[in-house]
Amino acid sequence: VHLAIRQELARLGAPGRRPVLYGGSVNQGNVGSLLAESEIDGVLVGGASLDPVGWGKIVAAG
Repeated sequence: VHLAIRQELARLGAPGRRPVLYGGSVNQGNVGSLLAESEIDGVLVGGASLDPVGWGKIVAAG
């Protein structure tokens, strides 16, 4: 999906590489694998940010 977003941005003429963020369910258990994806530049964290320990692990992974 993220590659398709990049391709569509290029098709629309967006100059340069634009950051693409993952905005699904991000938590301490999946943030590492999400950030390892070459087409994902960052994540948007929602409810997981309310747990201080989990949030710390998410921040440390990024």
